[in-house]
Amino acid sequence: MPIDAHLIRALAALGVPGPPATDDIEELRKAALDYEQAVYPHLGASGPELPVREHIVPVEGHPDVLVRLYYPREPAADLNLPVCLHFFGGGWRQGGIHHPSVATHCAVRAAEANIVVAAISYALAPEHPYPAALEQGYAVLEWLVREAGALGVDPARMALSGQSAGGNLVAALTHVNRDRARHPLRLQILEVPGLDLTLSHTDRDAIELTQEQWAVLERMIDDYVPRVEDRRTAYVSPLLAEDLSDLPPAYILTAECDPFRGDGEAYAAALAAAGVPVAALRLVGLPHEGGLYERVSLTARTAQAAVAAVLRTLHD
Repeated sequence: MPIDAHLIRALAALGVPGPPATDDIEELRKAALDYEQAVYPHLGASGPELPVREHIVPVEGHPDVLVRLYYPREPAADLNLPVCLHFFGGGWRQGGIHHPSVATHCAVRAAEANIVVAAISYALAPEHPYPAALEQGYAVLEWLVREAGALGVDPARMALSGQSAGGNLVAALTHVNRDRARHPLRLQILEVPGLDLTLSHTDRDAIELTQEQWAVLERMIDDYVPRVEDRRTAYVSPLLAEDLSDLPPAYILTAECDPFRGDGEAYAAALAAAGVPVAALRLVGLPHEGGLYERVSLTARTAQAAVAAVLRTLHD
C-alpha cells in the first residue's frame, strides 16, 4: 500500500523542503529542528499547558542528564501517580525534548492518561556514543524509584516509552533493568523502533529507499555504535538477545511504509514466543515518522489514542 495520500498532499501543500543531507552534525540537528518547527504545527496535534518541572540527574561515568516531568496537575508529594519514562527519537544523533512533537505528545499523554511523563534529554552521538544514552536512561530510572515520594510518582506503576531510536533505548533498558535491578516495570511502548542494528531484520519491501538514504541510516548506526562487535548485543540490538524472558508487557507500533517494521514485528513475535505479553499494531499507509501527523492522518490519530489508552492501564 502506498503512503497515506492525505499525508502526502498535506506535506506537498506546505512546500517545506526536507532537511538537507549534511555531514556537519550541528547543521543536521538545526535543520531537523527547523523542519519540524515549520511542519508540525500544521500537521501535528496541539497539546495542553501542563505544570512542568525539570531536574538534573547525575550519571556515573557519563554526562549528567536533564529530565523534564509533565504533571497532569500541580505536583505534590502526595500525588502518587503512575509515571512513564519517555525517550525521544532522532537516530540517536538528533532530536530532543525541545522538539514540538516530543513536548506535545508528553503533555497529551500526561493529561489523557492522568500520569506523570518524564522526558529524558539523553546525550547524542557521535559525541556520546553507546552506552552513554542507555546508561543515562538507567540512571534516570533508578532516580525515579529512589525519589518517587518527593516527585509524587508511584514506583510500582512505572512504564517506559520511546519513538524510533528512543524505542531502541527503551527495549534495551528493559534488558538492563532485568539484569541489574528488576524494578517492576508495568509495560513498555515501542513506536517504530529499530531493534536490530545489524540491519538484518529491516524490511526492504516496506518502502523503496535510495542508496543515499540507506547510507544515512548506516551512518546513524556507525555514529551511535562505532564498535561493530557491540551491535549484536542485547543492549544495542534487543531483537538479537538470546534471552527475552521476564521482560515487561510490550506494545509495539510499526509503520507499514518503514523498513523498521520488520524489526518491530519480529520482536513482537520473539517476545510472544518467550512468554512475554505483547500487542503489535501496524499503522497502515504511514511512513516512519507518520505517527506524528495527527491533524491529517486518521491512522496517526488512532495510534496516539491507543498509546494513551495503554498508559491509562497503569491505574488498573
